[in-house]
Amino acid sequence: MYALISHRRRWYGISAALLIPGCIALAIWGLNIGIDFRGGVLQQVRFSETPRPSTTEISERLASLELDGLGVQAVGTSDMQLRFGAEAAEGRQLANEVLKATGTEEVSFQLIGSSVARDATQRAVIAVFVTALAISLYLAYGYRRVPKPLKSWQFSLATVVALAHDLVFVLGMYAILGRFFPVVEVDALTITALLTVMGFSVNDTIVVFDRIRENVLREPRAPFEETVNRSVNQSLARSLNTSFTILVVLLALLLLGGETIRSFTLALTLGIAVGTFSSIFTAAPLLVSWQGVRAKKVTS
Repeated sequence: MYALISHRRRWYGISAALLIPGCIALAIWGLNIGIDFRGGVLQQVRFSETPRPSTTEISERLASLELDGLGVQAVGTSDMQLRFGAEAAEGRQLANEVLKATGTEEVSFQLIGSSVARDATQRAVIAVFVTALAISLYLAYGYRRVPKPLKSWQFSLATVVALAHDLVFVLGMYAILGRFFPVVEVDALTITALLTVMGFSVNDTIVVFDRIRENVLREPRAPFEETVNRSVNQSLARSLNTSFTILVVLLALLLLGGETIRSFTLALTLGIAVGTFSSIFTAAPLLVSWQGVRAKKVTS
C-alpha cells in the first residue's frame, strides 16, 4: 500500500506548480475570448478548387483588409470559418470580394452583437457558480451522517476546492495557449466542457469519499490518516483506469477530430487529467489536514 497521504505537502506543492503559471498568465494576458462572449462576425465560406488553400494563405490574403480580430479556421475538407470583430461587420463583403479569386461561395453568416455577448458571458459565469453551489449543498446533505469528529461540510468544501483547482488550471492553460496560439479561444463549447469536467471531477471525488466514509464506519477507532490512505489506495486503480480510457478517446479526438470541436476536446482533456489528480491528491489530503488542525485546537 502506497503512503500517499503522508506526502500530502508534496501534492500541495505540485498543485501550486500547476496553478501558479496559469494564474500569472490570467493576470497578465487574460483569456482569448471567442466571439460568443465578445461579439463579432462568424462567416463560413466554401472553396470549389482542390486542394483548398491553407489557412495561412487565406489569412495573408485578408490581411490587407485590416479586419479586427481576424481568425481563420478550416472546417471539413472544403469550408473555412472567418471570424472578426463586430465593428468590422462591413468586412463581410470585402472578404467575399478578396476570396472570389479562389473560387469561394458564402455558406453562412452570423453577427453576434455586444449585448448578446454580454448576456452570454453572464449566463456562463452564473452556470458555473450555480453548479458549484448545487454540488456543495448536495454533498453537505449527502454526508450529513458521517461519524464524529468528521463534519459533512468538510467533504463538501474539499470537493469545491478540488473543483476550483481544476477550473483554474484549465482556464490558466487556455490563457497560456491562447497567447501563443490564437485559435485557442474560450467559447460556448469551452464552457460546456468546463461544466462536464466539474461533473466528472465530482464523480471521481465522491468515489474516494464514499470509500473513506465506509472505512471510518467499519473502523471508527483507526487513525484517520491511515483510514484515508487506505481508502485512496483502494480507489486508486479504479480512478486511474477510468480516466485513462477516457483520455485515450479524447486524445484521439484532439489529434484526429475536426477543428470545430478542438476547443471543446482540449478543455475536456485538460480538465479530466487534472481532475483525476485533484480527486486523489488534493481533496482527500485536505480532509486529513483539516482534521489535524481541528485536533490541535481541541488538545490546546
